[in-house]
Amino acid sequence: MAGDHCRAVRRRIDAPIGRTEMKLAIVSCFMAGSMAAAQVASWPFERVAPPDKLEGFYRFAPGIAGQALRSDGQTTHIIRPAVQAPRMNGPFTIEAWVAIQAYPWTWCAIVNQEKSRQRGYSFSIDPNGHFGLHAAVGGKWIESRSEKPLPLYRWNHIAATFDPAEGIRLFWNGAPAGRHAVTGALDAAGETDLWVARNLTPRPLSEEVRVVADVTYSFDGLIDELIIHDRALTQFAAVRPPARSPLGPPVLPSGPKGPGRFGAYYTRLRYTEEWERPWRVGDQPDVVVRFDDNPTRLVFWRGTSYVPAWVTENGIWYTNEFYESQREGMPTSAEPMADKQARYSSVKILESTPARAVVQWRYAPVSVHYEPVFVDPLSGWGDWVEETYTVYPDGSCARKIRTFTSSPHVVPGQGAGEINFRQFHESIVINPPGTRPEDNIKPGAITLGNMKGESYTYNWEKEPPGEKATFDPETLKLLHRISDMDTHLHKWLTRPANGNIHLVNLKAKYSPFVVVDPRHVAIDCYAGEIIRERSMFPWWNHWPVSQQIRSTGRWAVAPDRVSHSSLTHIQSWMPHEERPDGLTMVMLNGLTSAGVAELLPLAKSWLDAPPARAHATGFESLGFDRTEGAFVLTRRDASATTLDVTLQATAASPLVNPALVIRNWNQPQAKVRVNGRLLSEGSGLRTGVTHRLDGEDLVVWMRHSGTAPLRITVSRD
Repeated sequence: MAGDHCRAVRRRIDAPIGRTEMKLAIVSCFMAGSMAAAQVASWPFERVAPPDKLEGFYRFAPGIAGQALRSDGQTTHIIRPAVQAPRMNGPFTIEAWVAIQAYPWTWCAIVNQEKSRQRGYSFSIDPNGHFGLHAAVGGKWIESRSEKPLPLYRWNHIAATFDPAEGIRLFWNGAPAGRHAVTGALDAAGETDLWVARNLTPRPLSEEVRVVADVTYSFDGLIDELIIHDRALTQFAAVRPPARSPLGPPVLPSGPKGPGRFGAYYTRLRYTEEWERPWRVGDQPDVVVRFDDNPTRLVFWRGTSYVPAWVTENGIWYTNEFYESQREGMPTSAEPMADKQARYSSVKILESTPARAVVQWRYAPVSVHYEPVFVDPLSGWGDWVEETYTVYPDGSCARKIRTFTSSPHVVPGQGAGEINFRQFHESIVINPPGTRPEDNIKPGAITLGNMKGESYTYNWEKEPPGEKATFDPETLKLLHRISDMDTHLHKWLTRPANGNIHLVNLKAKYSPFVVVDPRHVAIDCYAGEIIRERSMFPWWNHWPVSQQIRSTGRWAVAPDRVSHSSLTHIQSWMPHEERPDGLTMVMLNGLTSAGVAELLPLAKSWLDAPPARAHATGFESLGFDRTEGAFVLTRRDASATTLDVTLQATAASPLVNPALVIRNWNQPQAKVRVNGRLLSEGSGLRTGVTHRLDGEDLVVWMRHSGTAPLRITVSRD
């Protein structure tokens, strides 16, 4: 009889019927076979009414039929007061329809009424997608677990029964899914409120590299037709769930697709509705730099704690990291990555003209507990960092990292290894949701080149590359001063010698590059924390986006969330400046469709820029400034109206898309001539004026590559 009833129900489910009839059909199907069971609690999620209270951010979305609760993964939960919760004094069954957006950080309740995992029960889903019923029986906390994990984004019917004489049985879409034999009555937690979609008791984070803190969060996905019965149902009719739910992998936000007018723009880059709702920001908290001749961009986004990221044409994100440090006695390192709410991280546009965009990122490295590092006992100031990104229309970018600290150098004797280090660079690929590292990174992930034109590609397919290295005394001295003392623990990438051009080989047309000063350069492989069964690369998902957890390292188990993978560190290169209160480091970086060999002229033009000789009186050449990637000249005589300068390029000091910054230009317009030929504004020439409190500067950028001297005249007429 029960089978006939379910066959009729399945026919009704497959038929084009209304929402209300469908919901009744599905519910009655799963009650078939135990019609004597009574519902002692149910949540159809058409609405939430007293005695229940719906807390946090939430919305209702299309469900298995009618509406379902869209739990946000952070705050959503329903509270039913203990006095109105069902009395769980004997056998019972819990069933629900669920669709998972992202696997939980650890076991997460669909419904629970428990006290410190010593009394009560929890019907939950684990970090790999398995579901189970946890229950206190005979003074022990029993945890059952389904044999197979639930898939992402699809509707699944899950159920668990508890019988004091037989234990726990699990069912998935009507079929047996697991069993845990145990005898004894449930040790109920009747005085505790019942919660839906969130754990009552915080739990340790799963897959954590270093245990930091218990986590509290909500289920991330859809819940519909949650029912508690006062009997242990013995069978469920098999049913084919709907083919899809409204869920799917979210897309990292980087602004409108394709090329756009070059410049830096304030905006709000919106991720998922659930992730956005807790943020207390306005309409322009983020910054995007766009280019008019290619679809890439540079993004400063809250979701990365404003850690700048280059975004390829196919949506792969990449960053060259930040300043990271750790003092003795600090349980975790201090880094802006740990600043999940961007409390100490901000971004502002300093310039945006047709000739260039300048963006400043200011941050304080903090621990996941928001502790500053190296706090001055007299002033109360901890470490702060200002990074300036000077970006040109061709996509090249000069990055200036300036630290302000009470402890600019590694201090011998104060800890070892991770407790005593400074770090200015790490190559980090941000994997979009739905992708694994191998979807974004080629096995030959890194190509290094040097100023002689030699290069070598390192491959991760068999194992992380690298070897022990012997450094010359000056390089070793610098490593110990600005990086760490434990150089013998690293796997160094030593080929070619003095490799200072660093190219990450992504599965994209455009890939990230970095150029640094070749003097005393030392590059290592991020060879630790790799689980080869999951990926040949390190693979974590504690950052970015993960506001709700405090963690400095959590291994990813699936491509359900945005994640990241680290490849190398440029541990040392010659500082641009060393001061008693900090260091200044500079690098040239960006995205390129070229190889290392094609990057060599650009590297030479930045590292060994030709002299700039000013011919006209009233102007002075201040030379090439690597921190800006520009030749800097200043107008000393207010009556001088024409700048005449020769950039004395050679094969050793070539020009690649040179930029001029003319301080105190203070004139209404500018005409630019190159070797006597007047240039028109357009793709080959860009000019822009920046306004200061005490004057105006002119920026001139031109698309030109060559090894011969270039005479440039800039005049008012």
